[in-house]
Amino acid sequence: MDERIVALARGLEQGRLSLNPLADGSGVVVDTGPEHLWTMNATAMAIVEAIAAGAGSVDEIAERLVQRFQVDTERARGDVGRCLDHLYQALAAG
Repeated sequence: MDERIVALARGLEQGRLSLNPLADGSGVVVDTGPEHLWTMNATAMAIVEAIAAGAGSVDEIAERLVQRFQVDTERARGDVGRCLDHLYQALAAG
């Protein structure tokens, strides 16, 4: 399993990360460890929500983006990878 997904899933399960979705699909993730707020566009929020729902691979998350946003698979995979990189680095820094 992807270590970035594992780290984010662990943060969600342990209550360190709190999801706060907004009506437009965007949202805020609160990292209670270092007390940071991460603002998320709809794509990033969908990625984190997929992890919270149990998605365990980049391909599984990408498929959810394809279905929700009607984008091609390669673009979705790229978006997922970039988002996971960013969130993993932010989580590790905290």
